[in-house]
Amino acid sequence: MQNVFDKEEKYKLYRSIREIIHPSISKMNISDYRIVIEEDILPLRIFYPKKVTNIDKVIIYIHGNGKITNCHEEYTKILKKMAIKTNSLVIAIDYKEYENISSITNKLLKTIYYLYKELERNELKHENITLMGDSTGAYLITVINYLDKKKVISKEVLLYPTLSLNYKSNTEYESINKNIIFNEDLTNNFEEYYNNIKDNNMDDEKYKPLDRNNNDTPNTLLIVGNVDCVKDEVSKYKDLLKEKAKYLEIPFLNHGFLKKMDKDIEEEFYKELNDYLN
Repeated sequence: MQNVFDKEEKYKLYRSIREIIHPSISKMNISDYRIVIEEDILPLRIFYPKKVTNIDKVIIYIHGNGKITNCHEEYTKILKKMAIKTNSLVIAIDYKEYENISSITNKLLKTIYYLYKELERNELKHENITLMGDSTGAYLITVINYLDKKKVISKEVLLYPTLSLNYKSNTEYESINKNIIFNEDLTNNFEEYYNNIKDNNMDDEKYKPLDRNNNDTPNTLLIVGNVDCVKDEVSKYKDLLKEKAKYLEIPFLNHGFLKKMDKDIEEEFYKELNDYLN
């Protein structure tokens, strides 16, 4: 189905993109916009760096499931800090977390296409636009990579992505088996989430990033905590991406570490992130 914009809505949406990239000096740290995709409204929340003039870096962010990451009430604070620490404009896309996965990823991809097109139209260099997500949001990005036949996305950051879709005791990944006793609620939440969004054809390779050819995947920074139960599957994904992957394993951090890092670890995290973004 085509987007259902009328001329006035198109104008307002284009004007909003210009306003996002070229905000007035009095612009607050956070602004809310919306985009209409397939008759659905997807809210966009915009986080600004300290200096809102001459914005030249953009992060398009897809959040993880709030029940899994315990970040629902924290994402605004997290992404506000990220915008400041990376000196980037952060555009967070909201979506219905428990919708069918094919519907979620198709709508997200269309939103991403629209944002890339309009950002470049407004003089943002392609290489300065980064797609980023955490946890289940990072997994959705791996599906979007497969669907992105135009190869619009050139650079991305995946924070502790959940990639295997199997978090039961019969998994092949040692980090899950080792941590399942300490993270039973977490792994149960993984299972519940993927059961709720599963497509009728979850065996299709587009949903299985650890079992497919990833030659067309963009350059990717993978960041995971070394005590995260998803560590081994993220490490396997790094091996599959070969030279396209940069991998960072941070000591003492578990799943959802964006919510809370001590000062030294946060400094290391943002140093590595900024090195990659720049």
